[in-house]
Amino acid sequence: MRFIETVLITDIIENLDLHNKRMNKTRYDFFNSKPLDLKDYIEIKPNKRVRVTYSEDIENIEYFELKKREFKKFKVVYSDIDYSYKYADRKDLNSLKPEGFDEVIIIKDSLVTDTTISNLAFFDGKKWITPKTPLLKGTKREELLIKNKITPADINVKDLNSFSKIAMINAVLGFFVIDDFDIIV
Repeated sequence: MRFIETVLITDIIENLDLHNKRMNKTRYDFFNSKPLDLKDYIEIKPNKRVRVTYSEDIENIEYFELKKREFKKFKVVYSDIDYSYKYADRKDLNSLKPEGFDEVIIIKDSLVTDTTISNLAFFDGKKWITPKTPLLKGTKREELLIKNKITPADINVKDLNSFSKIAMINAVLGFFVIDDFDIIV
């Protein structure tokens, strides 16, 4: 079994402690391994996206240029997929995204969870809420929860059209707010 951590480097490794925590929990859960520190493996190359592939040990580190992406058209899909760990094999996740859509909103057990690449948050006019039960507990989402910038709540499909803004949340996108979007149920 192989896993990944996707990390953003600015002038530093962003959210290093939370990435280390998630990686080491995964390594412990699957391999009973002692903790590693990503800073011992990642070279500081400013403004890069880094993909660390690991199992019991670090297997590969790849550096990528940051790309601007646009997201407007979302498709609601229902799935019982398990992505509680950040698996390197993403074929099941990727198979959820139909042609013609920028991204999907995955519904599991009747509740909104994530997209294939990010956690989510929705603006209700007063505060940003995030699904209480995401598929993956992302590091950026965790940071925002710690800072009380987002509030966890159950979000039903019927609630989706009541929000004025949506935000995609991940290590590279950060808190990426989208004002103009279409959600196709």
